[in-house]
Amino acid sequence: MAIKGVGRETADSILLYAFDREIFVVDAYTAQVAFRHGLIKPEADYEQLRELFESNLPPEVKMFNEYHALLVRVGKEFCRPKARCAGCPLENLPHAVEEG
Repeated sequence: MAIKGVGRETADSILLYAFDREIFVVDAYTAQVAFRHGLIKPEADYEQLRELFESNLPPEVKMFNEYHALLVRVGKEFCRPKARCAGCPLENLPHAVEEG
């Protein structure tokens, strides 16, 4: 993280994807889905989000890879800044979308 441009998300991505370390990667998609579905408060920081997933998933590299990929897909396709809930695989779970 001492290298310019390498923050927590990048460092965690390298640890998970390149070194097979059991580190859950948090990105904007992960945060958006977690906040909208009431898994964590919007003011939660990176470490709180990472802990949420790491403490609720089996600590397996393959699981973290797949789970993160699925959150990215849901985030890109449905849980965008202007949410498109219709057809989302999480549509029937409790969630809140801010109007605006």
